[in-house]
Amino acid sequence: MKIDTKNRVKFVRWPAESDKREQCKVRGHLCLLVVEHGAAPPEHLSFHEDWVRPPIVREDLQARVRQLAARGVLKSKPVLDPAGILCFKDSSVTLSLTQCEMLAPLVARYGQIIYRAELRDILERSGASSSSNALDLHVMRLRRRLQMVGLAVRNVWGRGFVLEPV
Repeated sequence: MKIDTKNRVKFVRWPAESDKREQCKVRGHLCLLVVEHGAAPPEHLSFHEDWVRPPIVREDLQARVRQLAARGVLKSKPVLDPAGILCFKDSSVTLSLTQCEMLAPLVARYGQIIYRAELRDILERSGASSSSNALDLHVMRLRRRLQMVGLAVRNVWGRGFVLEPV
């Protein structure tokens, strides 16, 4: 079984190779720190780092690498987690329940048109007003939150909205 091919997870001995860790951060590489015997693990980890202490069972190591690889996907596509946190690239933002419900189809079909009627239906099911003005107000508030992570909701005149990077 291969552990590290296309995901490019870098294995770095901690603390002996702390300079390599910094290089990984600068280059945006995924990094698995192997904490040497007797050393304390790093206090702060970036979103693209994890650590293990040897000896580690092969299956556990593979699971850690898979988790890091999944985080690497966040660089190219937004991810909305069940707790209402939207992650994109190296940023995240917390959203309200209504914002999450509205954003879910936009994230699921990232870069594709979501029709106004679909978002109005979501508002209606949540018990909020589903008028055209109410929808526009919710989208405006959502746009403000999404700016924090480098995303935008673009109008597609007469049809709906598209979620895309700024």
